[in-house]
Amino acid sequence: MNAPAAFMAGTALGAGLAAAAGGFLLRQRLRVYARMLSFSLHEFSSPITAINMTLVNLLSGVFGEIAPEHHKWIEMSQDQVSRMSGLLSEARDFVHLEMGRDMRASIGLEPAAEIIEAALAPHRRVFAHAELELLVDTPADLPRCRTDALRASRSLSALIQHAKKFRLSGPVRVNAKRRGAAVAFQVSYAGPILAPGEAQRSLALFYPARERGDQVLSASGLGLGFIRLVMNRLGGELEFDVDAEGKGTLSLILTAEETA
Repeated sequence: MNAPAAFMAGTALGAGLAAAAGGFLLRQRLRVYARMLSFSLHEFSSPITAINMTLVNLLSGVFGEIAPEHHKWIEMSQDQVSRMSGLLSEARDFVHLEMGRDMRASIGLEPAAEIIEAALAPHRRVFAHAELELLVDTPADLPRCRTDALRASRSLSALIQHAKKFRLSGPVRVNAKRRGAAVAFQVSYAGPILAPGEAQRSLALFYPARERGDQVLSASGLGLGFIRLVMNRLGGELEFDVDAEGKGTLSLILTAEETA
């Protein structure tokens, strides 16, 4: 090997080693950031729990009778505290999925009816206060699903929140049905007409962060792409279809229990 060739080879080797070292240090730094962010977000749990317990005690009469005109506003505060807690949990999952690559899940066989009820619980009162229809139609013979119960119900709840935010008219409908070896939990609503391909684009993880020329919010919570990412890690899927008239259907797909 002549001198110029040896010089080029040495340069290439040095650049490769530097890139590898830089990549290693960056990954290490990201893991530190992930642990710090996760810890910081976890610390929000204590004050949120304290606020929620205070609101529960107020509503249950521990501190005395509550005037009827105040009751609704305390309930509304409790509902928003519950939503805040869910958003913080999603933010921690995002940190573990994207920065730490270490999200832990508790997979088991969970009754579909319990997943639905847990998802609906934070919304029933909210819909009633807003005088919006929340229609639920689910068969009684749905199988159990193999999933993380907390994250599945939280994700379905987030889809209901998305429908509530973007509905233009009519009710939000929630149903579930068997689909082959899976159970499809569906949330449908009458929303805006979307440009061709926009529904699929909205399933991208960083869709809420894309640059746009207006200030219109394009997602709810951490977005549909985040829910899809979580579901994929749990062996499920998220689909989003919008027809020509703007009817949107969000489908959370979970693996059903195998039966003989």
